[in-house]
Amino acid sequence: MKSALLLQGPLGPFFQHFSRFLTGQGICVHKIHFNGGDGCWPCRGTNVHYTGTLPEWRHFLHNYISENEIDTLFCYSDCREYHAVARHYCLSHNIRFFVFEEGYLRPHYITLEQNGVNAHSPWFGKLADELPKQDPTHVKHQFDIRASFKRRIYYAMRYYFSMHCCRWRFRHYVHHRHRPYWKEGIAWLKGWYTKYTHSAHDQGLQQQLIDRHSKHIFLVPLQVADDFQIRAHSPFNDVAESIRHIIASFAACAPRQDVLLFKHHPMDRGYTNYTQLIHSLAAELGIKDRVFYGFELHLPDLYHHCKGVVTVNSTVGLSALFHHVPTITLGKALYDIPDLTSQGPLATFWRTPQPVNVDLFKRLRAFLLERTQLNGSFYAEPDNTCRQIWQRLQQQAEPPIKHPRVINLPTAANGKKGKKEVA
Repeated sequence: MKSALLLQGPLGPFFQHFSRFLTGQGICVHKIHFNGGDGCWPCRGTNVHYTGTLPEWRHFLHNYISENEIDTLFCYSDCREYHAVARHYCLSHNIRFFVFEEGYLRPHYITLEQNGVNAHSPWFGKLADELPKQDPTHVKHQFDIRASFKRRIYYAMRYYFSMHCCRWRFRHYVHHRHRPYWKEGIAWLKGWYTKYTHSAHDQGLQQQLIDRHSKHIFLVPLQVADDFQIRAHSPFNDVAESIRHIIASFAACAPRQDVLLFKHHPMDRGYTNYTQLIHSLAAELGIKDRVFYGFELHLPDLYHHCKGVVTVNSTVGLSALFHHVPTITLGKALYDIPDLTSQGPLATFWRTPQPVNVDLFKRLRAFLLERTQLNGSFYAEPDNTCRQIWQRLQQQAEPPIKHPRVINLPTAANGKKGKKEVA
């Protein structure tokens, strides 16, 4: 790697730290900003403002990669509109494309994969053949990751405030979240408030369910409302649609002694609340005394009392499998493997959930740790995290790069050193 291009990263200064680390390794770093929030933490190297339209983005990317001889590209999430275009371009032009994501195995890991993550992972659909060859032992992580929710609130407030203030400059920007910018910061504050106001009630709810319904609890970990895992890798249009499907199936097929527990996603506290939807559907189907909904549930204490876990494709499914809880996925999931997750329809799962093959899960966990996970965080321990990223990158073979010719397109630059603005 000689020249790297960074697109959008995790909320906060992680890409700033990463750019400094790469520069220290003698690598030329370029960073593209798509909105004012992206520029909150300028990177070491060349920072560029892209103010063109989404349809023009591929042509600009082609020229920028060619002119600057970019051989490696990094981004966070591969389904954001600009990143999806970049992924397709890099795969078709032999440019190394690396994707960061929150850890498949949490909370002490982040994900780094080449060419894509989740259902775009190069291992998707191949693990059933790979796992029998995998040594089930794995190296334990070197350090624990501290909680970072308050820090992430600050990062979000700063990011979305800057995005809002600079919207005049990036007037063509297409955001991956479909809501007004100014609501984002407020939502993070609301999420912090919800976390602390629901804790006591939800702890009581959890204990009540354990006391009365142990081994008869079906847990449904909800995902973020506009999660690309739902939008791009599932049969549902949104989380609400998945809730309707699950409740209807439970009402029709689950044994009467079983209960259904929905858990709200911690990063979606300030954005959505499904209380009315869940309670109204349960009442309509005559099961209101068997359906529950909580925000601040402690899953490690709950797993041992669950009969099964139903998820679209949340990484909570991996946590459930780790605790030997039968699990079914309703969407595309990297860990949806025969003999590991239940392969039949949801209607069958309620009555006969498939036990977890513990040895197979140990092999899966070891495989993921060896090839996709890094013991680090985007919000803490940046130096340790960057060093581990670098070590993993050294293990990846670099293909020969033949840069395509530049296509002459109209562009504009502001001429400032180290920062360009292009349209």
